[in-house]
Amino acid sequence: MGVALDLHPGVHGVAAAVREVLLAVPGTEIVDLLQPAVGLRSVSLATLPAYKRRLQLEELQAASEAGVAALAAAYHSDHRKLCAHERDWPFRIVNVLEIIAESMGIRRQDRYKPLKMLQDADAIVEECRDLIVSHGIDSEAAREVIVAMIADQPLPLNGP
Repeated sequence: MGVALDLHPGVHGVAAAVREVLLAVPGTEIVDLLQPAVGLRSVSLATLPAYKRRLQLEELQAASEAGVAALAAAYHSDHRKLCAHERDWPFRIVNVLEIIAESMGIRRQDRYKPLKMLQDADAIVEECRDLIVSHGIDSEAAREVIVAMIADQPLPLNGP
């Protein structure tokens, strides 16, 4: 499986460690998209929103052109900002830990990604109604958090 990495150089050794571990997963090939590696994580670019959007778009385009099977984020915060784009691009968007876990036979459904792909706070509240009720969460408070989750999307999604 060809995997492109969404990496940021801010924490010494993380990029090298991620590459080394993923190369140990049988059948995994790391595809270098030749994109700039900027910041600690993409959250460190929050003060440069237009630049951040441009970097994300260029990375998604490069992954598509490279024909990778997956774009893998090393940091969960980056995965949260990228994952909903999976609905509009011809590759999976995953956290690197998903690839590592799957190689060991461990599978856990990413509940965040399909909810974020909905891009509709009311639909997400309805989808999560049983959890909201069972945990005694106020529906309006839940909806406010969900609106913030949807807004945490630096590059708008394409399509419907």
